[in-house]
Amino acid sequence: MSVAPIPPPPDQDERDRIRTDLDATLFVEAGAGSGKTTALVDRVLSLVTTGAAELRSVAAITFTEKAAAELRDRIRQRLEQAADGAGAGDPANGLEPDPVVVERCQVAIDQLDGAAIGTLHAFAQRVLAENPIEAGLPPRVEILDEVTSDVEFERRWAGFLDRLLTDSAMERTLLLLFATGVKPAALRALAVEFDRNWDLVEDRVPGDAPDPPALRRGLDRALAKVDAGCAAVAECKDDSDKLYARLGQIVEYGERLRSMDDELDLLEELSEIGPQKPPSFKFGNIGAKGKWNCDVGAVKAEVAAAGEILSAVKGDVTQACARRIASALRAFTLEAAQLRQAAGELAFHDLLVLSRSLVTHAEHGAAVRQRLHDRYQRLLLDEFQDTDPIQIELAVRIAAADPSSVAAGDLPWNEVPVQPGQLFVVGDPKQSIYRFRRADISVFLDARHRLGAEGNLVELCTNFRTGAPIIEWANHAFGGLMAEVSDVDLPVASQPTYVDLAPVRPAPPVGPPISVIARTALAGKSNAAVMRTNEATEVAATVQRVIAEGWSVGTGAEHG
Repeated sequence: MSVAPIPPPPDQDERDRIRTDLDATLFVEAGAGSGKTTALVDRVLSLVTTGAAELRSVAAITFTEKAAAELRDRIRQRLEQAADGAGAGDPANGLEPDPVVVERCQVAIDQLDGAAIGTLHAFAQRVLAENPIEAGLPPRVEILDEVTSDVEFERRWAGFLDRLLTDSAMERTLLLLFATGVKPAALRALAVEFDRNWDLVEDRVPGDAPDPPALRRGLDRALAKVDAGCAAVAECKDDSDKLYARLGQIVEYGERLRSMDDELDLLEELSEIGPQKPPSFKFGNIGAKGKWNCDVGAVKAEVAAAGEILSAVKGDVTQACARRIASALRAFTLEAAQLRQAAGELAFHDLLVLSRSLVTHAEHGAAVRQRLHDRYQRLLLDEFQDTDPIQIELAVRIAAADPSSVAAGDLPWNEVPVQPGQLFVVGDPKQSIYRFRRADISVFLDARHRLGAEGNLVELCTNFRTGAPIIEWANHAFGGLMAEVSDVDLPVASQPTYVDLAPVRPAPPVGPPISVIARTALAGKSNAAVMRTNEATEVAATVQRVIAEGWSVGTGAEHG
């Protein structure tokens, strides 16, 4: 009995283009379960078998070390199959393997161990290792793991904090900041974030900031506004009115602020951490119109506005303190980065920042970009939605149409023309979950717009992983949710368009498409041991049910 051939997926033409259109810069947006990595492997194999590029001149970059190892293994398997003739001919039909293709694959296998197939950080390390003098690195470079980096940070932080807390020039700034309720531990938290993003600190945090302004000067102006608004109490005809009572409390609060000479006490009072709770400047529905000889709404609006001005006094001082502290932390952060570079003891993020600095360097950048352009003739970026924005900048400047030009180093990355075919990007913006590691969906959308222009956008929508009922539900749910218009006018696009997935796997003939176990809450108190026992019991019961009812179970291999 013959088996009916499996029809091609609906996006087969797009998949064929990935394999054959090797001279085009392609941006591939691939949905969940659509075979993103398979598409990338197909393109690598085509580059090798057609002679478009040797594997040693290909850089394939993915997100994690595990994914990189899997990518390398899959490329090896496909190359070995092609070298053995499985992908270069069909002896059963009288077609002999092409000896040229076989030889190309064998050469690629020999080059595989040294090929640039790995994570973004591994690629950045290669870039620096190939250009150590231009990068300003010593002959011996060590990459610090996270534990070593953390230990070194704590050592330096302890010394810096001691100096900061005993610095007379910073004393008033620190005392004012702490008077607003900021805890000393917040300084370390800020220093940690600065250390993790020191390139942004260098660009965005000023190197110097003035002392915080005198609190009293701004306070007196704000209290004058409060007094002017509260003068309306004279227009109240009934002192039992709640608005009358509130305005009286605000007047007393203003007098209390005026009586304080110490600006730390003043700031604590404004920050609502003093001994007395301040009155609210939000009035709601209090104030009966018939009990006043003036417009009650206007009175409440004027006093509320005065309260905002009063609150802004505290905010201005707090912001000034934060800027001054940030400038001090900037010096601490950048000094540490410079010391790591000089010693050749680099953290992971240093690899990315120094690589970018290398290819944009005013003196050495042009020559470095040209060497890297010639060295890595094909750049393939996998899981693009999850990586640091530095990745696309590195890739575009290396793949520039004229890498030695000034523009290739000076222009924003999204304005640099790219050599056709040298860059291939694949990812899924709907799976971007690493914002905490600087993954930025707006960068993905910008790259999609820039690199996918003029017909170079490829969309893979066939899902090989999940049954039709689940895919249909996902299309219905997310197609509506992701099409909703944002209530906020965002300056930068941050919502990708949902593209419906096309399922290959049908609904199972027997059994549900999805089954949830442990849906019933445990009665009474439970601990971890009880929950583990209950979970094991539920799993065993489900397995028994699957066997008894004969649920359909597939491996997915029958669908490609």
